Amino acid sequence: MLIGWTETVILIGAAALFVCGLTRLLRLYRSLLWGTSVLMLITALFPRQGNPLGIPRLPIELFGVAWWILGAWLVNGVLNLILRRTLFPVDNEPHARRLFADLASVLVYLVALVGIVDTVLKQPISTVLATSGVLAIILGLALQNTLSDVFSGLAINIERPFGAGDWITVTNDVEGQVIEINWRATRIKTASNDLIVVPNSIAAKSIITNHRRLNDAHLCTVAIKIDHAVAPTRVIEALQSAAGASGGIAARSTPTAYARGFEDALVEYELTFAIDDFTQIYTVRSDVILRVVEALQKSQIAVGSGCMDVRMIQRDEERP
Repeated sequence: MLIGWTETVILIGAAALFVCGLTRLLRLYRSLLWGTSVLMLITALFPRQGNPLGIPRLPIELFGVAWWILGAWLVNGVLNLILRRTLFPVDNEPHARRLFADLASVLVYLVALVGIVDTVLKQPISTVLATSGVLAIILGLALQNTLSDVFSGLAINIERPFGAGDWITVTNDVEGQVIEINWRATRIKTASNDLIVVPNSIAAKSIITNHRRLNDAHLCTVAIKIDHAVAPTRVIEALQSAAGASGGIAARSTPTAYARGFEDALVEYELTFAIDDFTQIYTVRSDVILRVVEALQKSQIAVGSGCMDVRMIQRDEERP
């Protein structure tokens, strides 16, 4: 008997996985299946006591290093597959998935390195851990701001208050569409096609308004002042009718106008309408304003205060 039952079962399993990788049904998982098959083959042929298939011409350490590296590669591939199927199933945020995949790769290969040092090279792992601990402290102090950005990026992608494709406003100063969230910063493309880079640590501490995360339509408002001499019901009807004729407002929505206050001889009105796409807010608002102006002109309603009559009274000169 050349090999034992354990080696025989492992070899049969390796052959089965290799055959499964040849099928069209599992072609998407071919690399993982074949990688697992090779790992099982190395495990079955690993030179050890009682295994006559050991190859004496090759050092035993080569088999151990190959086993750990291949195992780390397989674990990394499985984790990447899990990220694709669970946290990011639609593949609409490849940058976020890559962020987590890179971190998982570092941890997996670090564990593989520790395993190689401990089990293959037979070196005391405590010395390596002590050296790496001191090095980690030095790097942590030197890269404090960078590490803050990295962990803030991880927190953003875990909580996901915004993602690639969302239109956001950062503390009322920066507004645009999120292009990428990488290790260090969040890249935002503004309406004027400018690229703004916001460090993740700043984005994590800022007040951010996400205009596209909710499925509800975005509400826009336009304020206008009309002379109080014009009947409010007439003004409200004209505003709602003009805004409702715009083709940019959200379907199955009705514009609403109401009086909100007085200012001297003027009444201030506010017109509210909904849009589906926040990126079109400036175009739709311009169209609504133009239609409102045309409707008010047709109704002979002047925007702002009307003509002001000024009367000057001349006083008689005082007689001596």
